[in-house]
Amino acid sequence: MKKEMLLGLIFLGSLWGAVEVFLGDFLYSIGAFHPSIILTAIAFGILAFARRYYPRAGSSILIATIAVLFRFINASPHYCHLFAIFLDGVAFDIIAIFLSNRAESKFIWRGIMGVFSAYLGYSLFGFIMAYVVHYPHWVRIGLPGILNYIGFRGSLAAVGSFLTVPLGYLLARFLKSKTLKVFKLKPLRVFELLSLATLCLWIVGKVV
Repeated sequence: MKKEMLLGLIFLGSLWGAVEVFLGDFLYSIGAFHPSIILTAIAFGILAFARRYYPRAGSSILIATIAVLFRFINASPHYCHLFAIFLDGVAFDIIAIFLSNRAESKFIWRGIMGVFSAYLGYSLFGFIMAYVVHYPHWVRIGLPGILNYIGFRGSLAAVGSFLTVPLGYLLARFLKSKTLKVFKLKPLRVFELLSLATLCLWIVGKVV
């Protein structure tokens, strides 16, 4: 993996972590309607961008790991949130392995990728929290509660992801197009810009 690609993935993971810390905490503080739905849709949009710009299996898991680390360091360590972030990365990576070629050729498959990723992410989270981690809330609600969680919140996240994943793909395709001169910079300059942007996110996350 080239160092520019690695740094780009670290930046995107930091960006996702910043969304979780700042937007997530804001949504929870105002009592927004199931903030995780909005955060999941945004996360899959970021992962879709990364998958199109850096088409490499495992990249979503790396991005999710960085996002988990960012939130763990810069916000209250609600471990269920950390599990949710990481499992979203795992879910998107799995779905992308099977659907990337289809998503590259047809627009509708990008939306379908978002839908499948949302359902898989919510399913992995619910079942792992209940039957592997044995988190009290999930153990208490059992299978009916997990299925309701997947069917209700997972469906809403799937609708949002049906929109954000294609947007992520389109943005990445636009930024990689030959007509866009801003990214025709020398590798050293790109590395410097990504390093500065990533550093700024971590500083803001720590200070604010």
